[in-house]
Amino acid sequence: MQTVLDLAPPPGFRKAIPVTVKLEVVIRQHSLCTKCGKRLGKLDDTQFDHVPALQLRCWDAEAKDTTPWANDPEFIQAKHADCHAQKTFGSKDELTRGDVTEIARTKRIAKSTEEFRRKMLAKVDPDVPEPAQPKRPKKKWPSRPFPKRGKNGSPRSRGEEGGPEAEG
Repeated sequence: MQTVLDLAPPPGFRKAIPVTVKLEVVIRQHSLCTKCGKRLGKLDDTQFDHVPALQLRCWDAEAKDTTPWANDPEFIQAKHADCHAQKTFGSKDELTRGDVTEIARTKRIAKSTEEFRRKMLAKVDPDVPEPAQPKRPKKKWPSRPFPKRGKNGSPRSRGEEGGPEAEG
């Protein structure tokens, strides 16, 4: 049986990292932060970062977990709180995009790709519904009458052939 992978985990999905996994990660890193290389403090003061971020992983609906699974110690890093914040939100000093930016970008690209895919399928298979597009009202050019002028710039009526000099 083939497992179907969705693009991302459902909203609100997050499993708590067990203490045994946390200890395994800290021991593997020799109690050093992966970002700055300095010694980590107490386990309560240490933050654990999923690499790649959970929302950037594929979702396995059958296993009800991400791929790779959320609490796999090989994909978790121990960091200081400020080092973790730099990775999560990005850093203007280093011009790096954070996980939050990448997640938003990935969702935007996935949405536009899905819309494009549906449009292409609708062209080939008429049974596939085309994505609903909001109807925009047609823009109407503003109309205003322009004054009729003669050759020398004076107003004239339609029946007149020439300007004021044509009289007489």
